[in-house]
Amino acid sequence: MNWLLVAVLAAAGLIIGWCLRPLVFRLAAPAAEPPDAAESPPGAAGSPPRAAESPPGAAESPSRRARTGPPPLALELSVAILLGGLAARVHPGLVLAAACWLAVCTVALAWIDIATLRLPDVLTAPAYAGTVALLLAAAAASGQWPALLRALLGGLALAGAYLSLALISRGAVGLGDVKLAASLGTLMAWYGWPQLLAGVFAGFLLGAVYAAGLLAWRRATSHRRIAFGPFMVVGAFLAVLAAAV
Repeated sequence: MNWLLVAVLAAAGLIIGWCLRPLVFRLAAPAAEPPDAAESPPGAAGSPPRAAESPPGAAESPSRRARTGPPPLALELSVAILLGGLAARVHPGLVLAAACWLAVCTVALAWIDIATLRLPDVLTAPAYAGTVALLLAAAAASGQWPALLRALLGGLALAGAYLSLALISRGAVGLGDVKLAASLGTLMAWYGWPQLLAGVFAGFLLGAVYAAGLLAWRRATSHRRIAFGPFMVVGAFLAVLAAAV
């Protein structure tokens, strides 16, 4: 293990997370409040935020403060820990670059999803494009064209599966999840079909455990939507870290 690389990428993660914070706060800002927003369930997109949840630095209005992003250092530490972990496990360099690019984009997306139940195209599109471009460079450098083909097919297959869920789930899965699945599936499938399936299963398992915990503690009802993007991201990177050598 190259501890210097781990330390450098972890430190870079802190800086990148700090630079991402304004973008995340802007994209996590609540949408314009609809006339019936007062009737929206807690946690739903567009529902009025509670002033008691406001962290320092959140956007303010004359009537109340609104939480629009992650707590202090949460974003920075999330990026730093993930980049450091990838540096310890993922090789060669171009594959590591692809994983780090996707990590930066998806950590930001996860925090936005938690705040707004949205995964904006301004991050999902670059996440996919950058991951594919860097894996293409990795395949060209190492001759791993079968791995690249599998990665592309895996991303498309997972996006198709999520699209099917979006069509039948009545809003439980959104198009943002579909676009995120394309990127995550591409990276996971680079390592193999079992890794893709393991990452998907881990994401659903984590989401189910979280939802069950909310229900058990009576913090939510069976009709409440939860942000599934973070569980997709965590499941995918657990699979990548377990598979990488």
